[in-house]
Amino acid sequence: MRALTIWTLGGKRMILETIIYVALIIALFFVCDNSLSKKFYIPVKMLCSAAFLVILWINQFYSEKLWLMFWALLACFVGDLMMALYNNYLNKQVIALGIIAFMLGHVGLLNYMCRITDKTNVLVYILPVIPCVVLVVIRKLCHLHMGSLFVPCLVYSYFVSTMTLKALECGLNGQPVLGVAGTLFLISDFTIMFLYFYHYHKQSNKRLAHYFELGAYYMAILLFIYSI
Repeated sequence: MRALTIWTLGGKRMILETIIYVALIIALFFVCDNSLSKKFYIPVKMLCSAAFLVILWINQFYSEKLWLMFWALLACFVGDLMMALYNNYLNKQVIALGIIAFMLGHVGLLNYMCRITDKTNVLVYILPVIPCVVLVVIRKLCHLHMGSLFVPCLVYSYFVSTMTLKALECGLNGQPVLGVAGTLFLISDFTIMFLYFYHYHKQSNKRLAHYFELGAYYMAILLFIYSI
């Protein structure tokens, strides 16, 4: 009976956390790529990112896995700041720092998943070469204007694909939440590539892409937290 009560309270807390978290994401949509962006986009985005760190601490404060996940999500938090600054000011040095931060975040998530599983199939480290080749092709076909950021994006592509494949492996071995989280992360990163390197003819199309990228990303983070 006591265990059932604790589970019920935990479930209610997760529902409340998710509602507040989604409300913050919706608020971010309202200040995304419009007249409010310059003033509100960075603080609202960082509020969303701070929220996933708070949710992690609330849910996993006594867990041995807290620190395995924390440094990975802290790197994502820093990456969010860099990307928010780039979204407003279009500074390539800033986005390069963002790419590095998120790459460290993916390494952290990969480390977490490797530690909670017995073994990792070698294909997890080999198959990500394919997305790297796909990136080379897409860059040319879709006229993505990456410039000097192409090589960092190529390296980043390998790490995010490796993390996603490990998440899918976890999903196939009884942890479906991790599989979904990893897939959403890859979708988010694929979308952000077009968001920042593709020239949209209509601002409305870019805004929709931004909504999609933000939604997929923040849901991926939340699922990673709830998978612990």
